[in-house]
Amino acid sequence: MKNKSIKIVSLVVILICIIGVFVACKDKKEVNNTTQTETVAKEKGYPVTIDTYSYEGKVIKETFDKAPSRVITTNQTATELLLKLGLGDKIVGTAYLDNPILPSLKDEYSKLKVLSAKYPTKEQALGVNPDFIFGWSTAFAPKALGSIESWNERGVNCYVQRDTAKAASPYTVNNFFIDVENLGKIFNIQKETTNYVNELKADLKAIKDKTDTLKKKKKVLILEAPENGMYRAYATTDLVGDMVALAGGVDLISKPGSISAEDIVKYNPDAIILIHYGKGETDSDNSLKNVFLDNKALQSVTAVKDKDIILAGLTETWGGGVRTVPTIQRFAKELYPNLYK
Repeated sequence: MKNKSIKIVSLVVILICIIGVFVACKDKKEVNNTTQTETVAKEKGYPVTIDTYSYEGKVIKETFDKAPSRVITTNQTATELLLKLGLGDKIVGTAYLDNPILPSLKDEYSKLKVLSAKYPTKEQALGVNPDFIFGWSTAFAPKALGSIESWNERGVNCYVQRDTAKAASPYTVNNFFIDVENLGKIFNIQKETTNYVNELKADLKAIKDKTDTLKKKKKVLILEAPENGMYRAYATTDLVGDMVALAGGVDLISKPGSISAEDIVKYNPDAIILIHYGKGETDSDNSLKNVFLDNKALQSVTAVKDKDIILAGLTETWGGGVRTVPTIQRFAKELYPNLYK
């Protein structure tokens, strides 16, 4: 009887131990599951809503439930920016080079699928099954990819670079910084984008510290090569106008439009910035300057007499991108070489 009682007690003790272990394991599993859920939620940082602009200029709220993983970049500035941010593995298609790709990004760019020399068709875009399209406002024109709303209906988010959207004018370097910060939220890489913007702002401060010492600022015209005798002129409201101001220059044009050779003579700029694109030229192709230097009608212009012609690609001066601040540094150095001796 005594032995039987001992056996019963032993069985009860073993049973209690088993139950205790089971409960402990269950609690631990629930804690682990809860922790994992909280960690995933924290890592995601979603949903996040970002304002962007339609081709017509309407504000559109884009809500992202996760980081995009299949991205189309419609323009070079967008492509180079994502590559700079280490997001090249997310790009499933790209398009539209205005200038040769940055040498530092050539290897990464070579891995990308080029959908089209210019804007892709809707069919080309749909063929790579994107979840995010990023680029210039003109990419969403009716004759290009169509409206952002139409892509949203397909479950595809979109984001337009602010310095290409009509509603975001005047175009500024600060607009580009907002783009970078928004990309940080979209891809949940805020630490990286904040550090990048801070580095660029520090570079701008270094330029300002030098140009603040100037007693006289140079007057500048920002022009494209002529078509039918007229030159497209970029204004203070354009991104490149803001870039010139940050480099210590004064853009003589307040409203974008076209001007003649006679107008250039009247403005008599101290320097001319020539915007080039589409033909594979680089800023070292000095023969491009001959469009001004060889023009007999412009020989009295100070910038022509002094051969103070500065070359800049469209990718450096429109839309905003990784070249923007380095180009401002270059403008300052070419406008005021004595500041950098």
